[in-house]
Amino acid sequence: MKRQRFVLVSASILFALPWTWAGVNGEPQRATGLRAKPGIGLRNGKSEGPASADSPGWAKGLVVAQRTPRRRLRPASGAAAHTVTIGAPTGKILKPLLGVNVGPIPAGSDPRNADLTTAYQQIGVTTIRTHDYYGPLDMATMYPDQNADPANPASYDFTASDAVFQAILAGGFEPYLRLGDSWNNAPGYPPANPRRPANPSNWVRAAVEVVRHYKALSEQKGVPLRYVEIWNEPDNRRFWDGTPLEFFELFAATAKALKAAFPDLKIGGPGLTPAGFKAPQGRQYTQSFLEYMQQNNVSFDFFSWHMYSNDPTDFTGAAFFYRDLLNEYGYSAAESHITEWNTEFKEGQDGDSALRTGAKGAAIMTAAWIGLQQQGVDASTFYRGTDPSLALPTFYGLFYADGRPKPVALAFSLWSQMAAHFQQLDVTISPSNPGLWTLAGQNSEGEVALLIANTTAAPTSMNLAFSDSRNASDYNLTVRTVSDASDEIETSAPESNVIAIGAHTVQLVIIRR
Repeated sequence: MKRQRFVLVSASILFALPWTWAGVNGEPQRATGLRAKPGIGLRNGKSEGPASADSPGWAKGLVVAQRTPRRRLRPASGAAAHTVTIGAPTGKILKPLLGVNVGPIPAGSDPRNADLTTAYQQIGVTTIRTHDYYGPLDMATMYPDQNADPANPASYDFTASDAVFQAILAGGFEPYLRLGDSWNNAPGYPPANPRRPANPSNWVRAAVEVVRHYKALSEQKGVPLRYVEIWNEPDNRRFWDGTPLEFFELFAATAKALKAAFPDLKIGGPGLTPAGFKAPQGRQYTQSFLEYMQQNNVSFDFFSWHMYSNDPTDFTGAAFFYRDLLNEYGYSAAESHITEWNTEFKEGQDGDSALRTGAKGAAIMTAAWIGLQQQGVDASTFYRGTDPSLALPTFYGLFYADGRPKPVALAFSLWSQMAAHFQQLDVTISPSNPGLWTLAGQNSEGEVALLIANTTAAPTSMNLAFSDSRNASDYNLTVRTVSDASDEIETSAPESNVIAIGAHTVQLVIIRR
């Protein structure tokens, strides 16, 4: 069987320490250095060509897996554990929740680290958030002296930042511009010390000029800049060492200045830690932030938040919590963005490396992605695209530092194929199983896709059915599977409408006549 593998080139950039949320203020944790899996590729990975002309704009040109020969289904001879029933359109459109943090340029200083432009394109990445390059695109790098005149072009250094930003645009990815600083700074780049702006007035004026610079650069390259996010995790002492009120004041001043200068851009933030939902103190911070903005007539176009968890219901719970609060405080029109998310994995504990390097993590993240779609989240940037070093295989990356995809990267490619079936369909599973997550949709040609995540340690089976008079046995099925049984996406053509799914497995079922 012919295989297509990711072909990547190497270069170098920066290195820094990892982080996972741990506690109210997001204290750092470092990943352990466990053995990396062998190379991962795509089986039956040829392109079917672009999406149809009436697909959403982001879906056009999306590369999906090759169609494989299929036989007409035979009625199932044995009973399945569950029945999955696909129903009518819900009236909702699936969102392209296909962004990542950092890349596509290599991370870390090792020359073996890969440029991921091609790999990102292959799995369907649409957006890159400009956070944690550890120097480039940080305010401390672009505007290093906060006493310098923000109106003077000589006050800025865009050299390294432009190189990173140009790579985003050259790959055809939409930039999601974060205004703030990284977790730390790589050698050769100025630290943000103190973490809060020493001269808030100048910082706000400089932020406007930074956005002006990158808005113009985006327009020159024909890739529009739409979103500007103010700050990252102000409820984390690593990113903000001032008081909450001082941050609220900075956010308000920056948001007002940016909206006045660029009314066509969507301005928001602040990228709260998981504590903003999961901890009582964090919930109080969230409410205080929104109350301040409401009382001071601060408008914003989106609210951003983060989640690191091994429980998919934390993602749906957080999405519901933030949406409900936004509505309560008069921000019902504001979009909900999750700008960092991943599994939770801590160094120094008896952690499960499969959460980052195995299909277990891929299944949990797929369930979370399904939950984000169900809750109507508007934008997503997974943290993150690539590991900074081969010595850190359990870091946050979709890809190892040398460009080999982890199972979660393969699952991401199934998400992109699912999102191309943008008309959401109702789907039910009986009997209910909290460990099985499903999402159904169809494209403009009527082709149906069903995304399934089994987050449990037990295999199971499902009988596929339609809620109307259609017989599932009259359709051809193609099943694409991400599991620990293979380090590639496996494509199969079942002979009946009963689908078997293994433990900790992700499947995309394509249903067509």
